[in-house]
Amino acid sequence: MKGLRVTSSRFGEMDVRDDAPIDFGGGLLGFASSTSYVVVEIEDDDYYFWLQSVEEPEVAFLATVPWDFFPDYEIDVPDVVQEELGLDDPADSEIFLLLSVQLEGDQPVGITANLLGPIVVNKNLKRARQIVLDGARYSTQEPLVMS
Repeated sequence: MKGLRVTSSRFGEMDVRDDAPIDFGGGLLGFASSTSYVVVEIEDDDYYFWLQSVEEPEVAFLATVPWDFFPDYEIDVPDVVQEELGLDDPADSEIFLLLSVQLEGDQPVGITANLLGPIVVNKNLKRARQIVLDGARYSTQEPLVMS
């Protein structure tokens, strides 16, 4: 399979498979010009990964899957989003949460997750959308606590 070169201000030059990029359609909230991302694994870390923009080297987001930290987390993916992503079977989906790291000086002092704006991914078709959940059940800055 052919490869694709992705440039990252954080990770340098990366060669990824042509089928690695995930299509985010209209982009993430506030980042409409970045519509394609690749997952960058963190060595020796099973919980966190980066979503690196293919188009913009300086755009990357720390992310995780929710259930190690929020085992009761539930979302209802709107029908229109399921149609856009081609999600006919929930087993074809993955859910990502974007994370924010709080710093005091250069030292990390906490990490929060955006539970209100999860990313829904069709892992087979490599399509994703960020959705905004209704109601006040979840927060955009929920502290991470390992379950």
